[in-house]
Amino acid sequence: MNNSPIDIEGIYNDYLDKKQEENRLKRYSGKENWYHASGAGGCSRKLYFESVEQVEPSNPIDVKTKRLLRLGNVVHDDFEKSLTHYNRDNNRDNNNRDISSDKEKESKEKEIKFHTEQEITIDELNVRGFYDIVVECGEVYLYDLKTCGGYSWKMKFGRKPSFNPSIHYELQLGTYGYALREQFGRLDGMFLYYYNKDNSMMRVVSVPLTFISRAYLYWKNVNDEHKQGLPPFRKGVSPVQDWQCNYCQFLDHCNPPR
Repeated sequence: MNNSPIDIEGIYNDYLDKKQEENRLKRYSGKENWYHASGAGGCSRKLYFESVEQVEPSNPIDVKTKRLLRLGNVVHDDFEKSLTHYNRDNNRDNNNRDISSDKEKESKEKEIKFHTEQEITIDELNVRGFYDIVVECGEVYLYDLKTCGGYSWKMKFGRKPSFNPSIHYELQLGTYGYALREQFGRLDGMFLYYYNKDNSMMRVVSVPLTFISRAYLYWKNVNDEHKQGLPPFRKGVSPVQDWQCNYCQFLDHCNPPR
């Protein structure tokens, strides 16, 4: 029973709505026709409603989901700040170091530098997005941070992991990788860092670089299909998995068969 004289929960929910709108204006306003890299591997019909028709969501996300997403953003922000601090502190130390010797010069070339939350665009595929972390250290590595709850963690890392795992995250990473390989001239590895929101456990998973070409083919097929109009219902494509319809913001607009 709620006996609080002040609706603090409601105030927080209003704050999340404002933060969501700020993010939309900052990142997506005027660019609604671009596909989102985070949608890689998703339902083709959903992408069509979102970026081609650009219809208003018929089933907006509920307040509980907004709060869960906000937790993910808070964790992302913390990691970004930690890497920014690392760059700053490491650069200060290096500026005070004598690099006259060949050994020191070689060491400086292999210094670790982090890039965080930068935009990528792939004009030929009409795709844009924002990667989490790129590391330069003589080589170039791409990292994406994923927060998840206990059930998802169990299905991924438990004793009996899912036999039908989604490759949505891998294709998203491959999308970033395609653009970053062009930008840096190389990409030596891709990784997913999972963060369990229930107990703060972390685990890193290497993602094969072959997902770069798989992501490219995915977006190429999406573009080709959307040139023909609204995609038909096809299991494995639209939708990728049936249960996803229940969480889709375009569910009523799409009206999938039951």
